[in-house]
Amino acid sequence: MTPDVTYMILFSANLAFIVTHLYGWLLKWFYKPNAYREHFHELFPAQRSVGVIYLLQLFEIPYLLQIGDSDALLYVNAFALLFFSIQMLVMCEGYFFPKEHHRRKDFFGLVIPAAIVVVPLLVQAVFHFPVESVFGGRFLTIVFVAVSLVLAHYLWLNVSMALKIGRAIRDVNEATYADSDDFPLRFAQFIQWVPTMVLVLLVINFYANDPWVKFVRDVLFIAANVTFCIFTLNPWRKGSQNLDEEEEAEIVNDTRYDDLARRLEQLLTEEQIYTTQHLDSSILLQRLGTNTAYLTEAIHRCGYQSFYDMINQHRVRHAISLIHQRPDLRLQDIAEQCGFSSPSNMTKVFSAQGKQAPSSFRERKQKP
Repeated sequence: MTPDVTYMILFSANLAFIVTHLYGWLLKWFYKPNAYREHFHELFPAQRSVGVIYLLQLFEIPYLLQIGDSDALLYVNAFALLFFSIQMLVMCEGYFFPKEHHRRKDFFGLVIPAAIVVVPLLVQAVFHFPVESVFGGRFLTIVFVAVSLVLAHYLWLNVSMALKIGRAIRDVNEATYADSDDFPLRFAQFIQWVPTMVLVLLVINFYANDPWVKFVRDVLFIAANVTFCIFTLNPWRKGSQNLDEEEEAEIVNDTRYDDLARRLEQLLTEEQIYTTQHLDSSILLQRLGTNTAYLTEAIHRCGYQSFYDMINQHRVRHAISLIHQRPDLRLQDIAEQCGFSSPSNMTKVFSAQGKQAPSSFRERKQKP
């Protein structure tokens, strides 16, 4: 492959990488779906922070202008390794633990260690100071050690975040979470170790310090970023309807909601779907053939505050009925037959609904 062709391939990959991340920044900062516009930053607290880190990918331009230069390559690989580590931390915390999302000073506290290491490399890449003569040929060793020390801190934070997500997955139960702040269990199970795996790829990219390895990294990240933008924000949504269409849609939607509420009540009263352990809204969505917005509205029209409020009301009523019918049943058996994950969880739900503990109900029933 001729040098010119090699240059064009590497240049095109890096340019596409920068452009897609600039596009990601525009979406994160300026695109707000109409359904969430009023409370957008309360619902998506990580958007601006992630947008800032998307915008920081413009700092890969020195490499874009100097494809093949060893100083530029070293700088951009160190930048990618450290700043993507920060980006994944901010995204995971903002998505899974929004109430604990970093305040501004905490965010800058994350960025400063990376900046201390990367800024000298940026200056070297742009101005080409003769640092090798200053450090006696040990410049690369010093850079690798400095980056490794900061990386160790970020790697520990990312692994800690993965373990924290794992603990949250284990702690999830129907008594703790409501629809409005439901821990995204299925997505968490899928994404838990992805940031750590991405970090491993970036570590390989940095220590290999090879333009073709970086090319592969660029291609993978372009695909991941485009996919992320399409499936999280969907900027190609249809425009708003005219007034007549909106009025007609509202009538159709009312009919659909009524039908959905009727079928929902059938699942609850006839099939007793609430007795399914670890039941979540995705199972109802599949059974009813609808989406989250319609299901949530149907639940409200049936008089419930949330998905888990609905499920737990039915479970509690069923548990009380079982206690009256079979006061000799163990609490473990009652919990399992009602869909609770454990007797303690059942007691917690009873308490949350202002009722006596199941054991108290059973003791009263057993008294002659």
